[in-house]
Amino acid sequence: MKIRILLKTYLQFVFQDFLYLTMLFSIIVFGLTADHLLNIDSNEKYSLLLIGMFFLSLFSTMNLYRNDKNYNHYLKQKVNNYWAEVISQFLTVIILNVISGILIFIFSLILNEDILLDTVGTLSLISVGLVGSSIATLFQSQWQTHTSVGQVGTLVFVYLALSGSVISFFSYIEWLLPPLSKMIVSLHNNSSIIKLLPVSGQGFLYALVLFIISCFIYKKNKKS
Repeated sequence: MKIRILLKTYLQFVFQDFLYLTMLFSIIVFGLTADHLLNIDSNEKYSLLLIGMFFLSLFSTMNLYRNDKNYNHYLKQKVNNYWAEVISQFLTVIILNVISGILIFIFSLILNEDILLDTVGTLSLISVGLVGSSIATLFQSQWQTHTSVGQVGTLVFVYLALSGSVISFFSYIEWLLPPLSKMIVSLHNNSSIIKLLPVSGQGFLYALVLFIISCFIYKKNKKS
């Protein structure tokens, strides 16, 4: 019951100020028109869709935590269950990214009769979205007590996500970095979306680890 109430509230937060819907609509329009406007092939367009999905989820999840901080204080006091909050937020993020990934891929005009390609393409978008959401979750402190740490941490992780596989210095610690750029480089090296499946799996795992770390960091902070 507590989870259901919080989940409903968090989903309302996602849609209430149109940030998510506006960004999603913009990415869908890009997917529909990029071929003709920019004269790019499907792999180049899909790379840009991955970046768009990352920022869509990052900003939407950041906005979720901002609204949670500003408008949800009394409900959280009434529920008074940290793990119900965490599970509700996690479910909200999953719903958000699954819906976004499916819609963006369907309207990207990359969809075809190859079920494996369509599945991997959708899963890769969801994976990248979860990475963006997990970064926002890890640094949700920007809406709480450690504003500067949260903001700087988000900027650093975004930079690492975009440059991790591009700058040679990071090759030694690439497995520690958000796998967005790795996915894009892998796509261009192999010229097939299907080849993204292992990197997508890494993205799911990376996001899960960040979510788990966040759970215990903020539980400790709440106690203190």
